[in-house]
Amino acid sequence: MLYDEKLALLQKPIRLEVIGKYLGQLLIILALLIILPLVVSLLYMEYDFTIRYVVVECILFALGLLLIRINTPAAIQTNEGLAITSLIFIISPLIMTIPLMGSGLDFIDALFEAASAFTTTGLSTATELQHQPRTFLFTRTYMQWIGGLGIVVLTVALLIRPGRYLKKLIDLDESKGMASSTRTYARRISVIYLALTVLCISIIWAANGDFFDAVTHAFAAVSTGGFSNYDNSLAGFNSSVTTLCVILGCVFGALPLLLYFRIRQYNLLQICQDVQVRALVFFILCISILLAFALADSTDMPLSEVLFHAPLMVISAQTTAGFSSIDTLQIGTHGMLILMIAMFVGGSLGSTAGGIKIYRILIFWSALQHMLQKSTATPHAVIEPHLAGGHLETEEINKAMLIILLFFFTIIFSWLAFLFSGYDPINSLFEVVSAVGTVGLSSGIISADLPTHLKLILCVDMLLGRLEFFALLVLVYPLTWFNKRSA
Repeated sequence: MLYDEKLALLQKPIRLEVIGKYLGQLLIILALLIILPLVVSLLYMEYDFTIRYVVVECILFALGLLLIRINTPAAIQTNEGLAITSLIFIISPLIMTIPLMGSGLDFIDALFEAASAFTTTGLSTATELQHQPRTFLFTRTYMQWIGGLGIVVLTVALLIRPGRYLKKLIDLDESKGMASSTRTYARRISVIYLALTVLCISIIWAANGDFFDAVTHAFAAVSTGGFSNYDNSLAGFNSSVTTLCVILGCVFGALPLLLYFRIRQYNLLQICQDVQVRALVFFILCISILLAFALADSTDMPLSEVLFHAPLMVISAQTTAGFSSIDTLQIGTHGMLILMIAMFVGGSLGSTAGGIKIYRILIFWSALQHMLQKSTATPHAVIEPHLAGGHLETEEINKAMLIILLFFFTIIFSWLAFLFSGYDPINSLFEVVSAVGTVGLSSGIISADLPTHLKLILCVDMLLGRLEFFALLVLVYPLTWFNKRSA
């Protein structure tokens, strides 16, 4: 207890004025961003949505302008930044329930849809999407696009002063030394994200010919969100070329964003030299082979269809996009378990993808190798863990291991809630892994009839997965708000 008391004296609680100031800036940024769906509602003459968006704009601007008037110190603490991040990812879905309810969804379903969108998950209780208002369809994917890069990163690029915390907030550690300041760095990331989005819209539009479909699916692909305008997802296109274009957009989003900057700065070989890209290709190839065998064994699909759908579904799961070209139930129990591996691992660190991230899997593998090497070495041998030609720090290994464990525990406890509610074990596990990994593939359990408590559990799962636990845990950690010095 003495140690805990001394530790508390060293910790700094968050300052409410700092939280208010920066949260106000984020609310104004959100208000500016959602002007676009407001314009879309006017273009399609869906005026019920227009009224709802005007209400949202008034709320956001009023709160934002009030909060930014607060005087704050120049420096921002790490716990303050993490708390702000968590709050904006909680407030944004709550406020966006107002326009989403214009499609006929009740509050809980609208909240579920908004949380799924901002966390770039893609799970949905909405049905008959082909008959839904255009504003609703646009809003869902646009929220995914915003959440893909993060409202926080966009704000860093436009408003907030550079600082050490913000580099952690963006969480692309491989970029150290590349940008002269956090603001410059964030702008580069934003430009890359915009360029990928424009490229993806162009190729989908060229393949499909429908500009609205191209825009919405490009938003969902580059953000690895996975919302589609069709109940049967990519199968609704009836075009293998368009399907492949959308999946290509998912691959774009699942690669480290700063890799594109290095390609521009150096050469295309940077892709092959990146350890995460090589690992991503390895996982996709291996899991695709396993799923192809599972599909061939459990279905009557021709070999040509197996070879098309297996890698497509694996890429969608591995990039955590959540698009599907066939009904997930068609792949059978073995296929679902195989896809769960891809959903759990996820995409690259520094990308828009979810999951535990390939880089952390590589850290785990390197740590395991190091432990085995140490066990066979002489007592005085100095052997250090390495990855991609660099030394791995103990703190980096510990953080990776902790996140992997938190993923496991979150999945297990959420799965138990489904089991106690009487749902099928494999199907419910698939839904939980999909939510925590922010993937969006569904076994069919998620619907408007799903009990409210399970919808809320999945909302928390999506937030934990998107914020990688720490930001949300900081928000509920008691010493974040007070300690012995402030008592």
